[in-house]
Amino acid sequence: MLAKDMMGVGMPAEFAIREGFPGTSAVTAAGSSTTDATVLVKEQRVVIMTATGADGIRLPSTAELMVPYIVVNTSGSTGKVYPPTSGTLNGAAADAAISVATLKAITCMRYSSTGWVANLSA
Repeated sequence: MLAKDMMGVGMPAEFAIREGFPGTSAVTAAGSSTTDATVLVKEQRVVIMTATGADGIRLPSTAELMVPYIVVNTSGSTGKVYPPTSGTLNGAAADAAISVATLKAITCMRYSSTGWVANLSA
């Protein structure tokens, strides 16, 4: 449920923002490594990614613990999702990306200062 819908039925704004999802954001992936990938902002929690070649996006370093970030790749090319600088996804090497194929999705949540858990759709 969207946060604005929750506020519309009387839920306090701060609680609705924490519990509900913001609207979707269309993001164009860029770069070929974590250093030049498109960086998400904290509020971009549901992302429709467009990628060409090895382009990628980087999760926000300001993400709160256990808040899900959902990225769906709707483009015709595989895109990459990187953790924040020096971060890890599923215990892999620091700054290593997970490839998200066409019409696939990945859900990522930060569980420590640098650790993220990620679940890639089948």
